[in-house]
Amino acid sequence: MLDLRRLEILHRFAARGTITATAADLGYSPSAISQQLAALEREAGVALIERTARRASLTDAGRELAEHAARILAAAETAHSRMRARIGTVSGRVTVSCIHALAPALAPHLAALQRAHPELNVVAHETGSTTAAAAVLDRRYDLAVIDDWSAHPPVEGTGLSVHRLRREDIVLAIPADHPPAEQPGPATAARLRQIVHHQTWLCAPVGQLSRAAGDRYLTGINATPPRRWEFEGLHILAALVATGAGVALLPAGLAQEQAGVTGLQLAPRMQRTILALTRTTTQEDPAITACLHAAQQALGSRHRAGTNSRGAV
Repeated sequence: MLDLRRLEILHRFAARGTITATAADLGYSPSAISQQLAALEREAGVALIERTARRASLTDAGRELAEHAARILAAAETAHSRMRARIGTVSGRVTVSCIHALAPALAPHLAALQRAHPELNVVAHETGSTTAAAAVLDRRYDLAVIDDWSAHPPVEGTGLSVHRLRREDIVLAIPADHPPAEQPGPATAARLRQIVHHQTWLCAPVGQLSRAAGDRYLTGINATPPRRWEFEGLHILAALVATGAGVALLPAGLAQEQAGVTGLQLAPRMQRTILALTRTTTQEDPAITACLHAAQQALGSRHRAGTNSRGAV
């Protein structure tokens, strides 16, 4: 009989590609991972790993067994989830990841959940939105809270459950004491082109979802910022706008809570979606369900976009 834990290691190795990365994910030493994979080879009676002086890779048999392992582990997790649902207690270890901008809102709810359920151990991490889905599917995280800046957020795929927490407007954040803040009406394409031409454009570095979405929006209205500053983190951009350094595309709620910033409604409209990701195999697990509910309470209705008669948010 093949050992379930060793199948998990093989599955993780297939996803991560190296002994070192697999060891880091699972909290073992690389030598311990190599020993467990060697033991699995003995159980299977066939070579699973091809080893050279510099790297290790799966053989054809290893790839086939890794595919079987994914299905076996999913079935085992579903069974475990259902048995835990029968017990009904919120306990055990749940690994939660969250993008850093939303962590301050989510953390108090997770902390309160742990206080209410002493046998629950929430392990929290920061994650990036682009890698979260893969991390949930290969069981590095049980729950991931991310943002999606596309016009069409992802839907449930193989093995992944997608929970929409909220959809919020993106606004043009400008210093509250600058002349454009005193003009009524939304930031139309023509108005935004004029503002962009005269103000420093503040944005995230290349590779960030907000940067890609902002660049697409500017391209769509034929606007090219002559001056651009790049900084990591939407809260940093909001703080820079408040100093008068420039303007930025920011979530409406963030613009509202930053003193010294006015948010102008965009026309055409731009939005982002806050999502929570879980595995379909854990949807009945009481502990993971409780953490998902905490995320829904923390982020589901917070900072819903609204406008006043002047088009400022």
